Amino acid sequence: MSITTSKSAMKGKTINQLQAINMIDEGKDISEYKVIFNTEKIEALQAILLRKNNIEVPSELVYYNDETIDFTDDPDITKGDFEAGKLIWNIKTSLPVDKEIKDWITNEKIDVDKLLMKLIRNFYETVKDFPQKAAL
Repeated sequence: MSITTSKSAMKGKTINQLQAINMIDEGKDISEYKVIFNTEKIEALQAILLRKNNIEVPSELVYYNDETIDFTDDPDITKGDFEAGKLIWNIKTSLPVDKEIKDWITNEKIDVDKLLMKLIRNFYETVKDFPQKAAL
């Protein structure tokens, strides 16, 4: 595999992705170089570094190593985060529908996630307004 990229590269000056990363780490300008990607993979943070320098890395060359990422400065999630609306719960489900409903959703271009969110919110508000012992 050999992929060429670089928006402002000049002909003749070529480097691979690891050389480009090393040059950036050393504070050198790589705008005069053409980056020729070989098959060697690079970590996601290195791909971000290259992207900041106008070098797009093919996704198949990027790998993630969670063990090398420092998560210590990530704050713990608290109950208050949900109460304040900083975070929301996201429920994923599978909802079987018959052909008539599927066709209606498709023809009307209905965002099912938004529809269900509004229906559940409205149902919740309605139930909340009833006395606890009232039958629905």
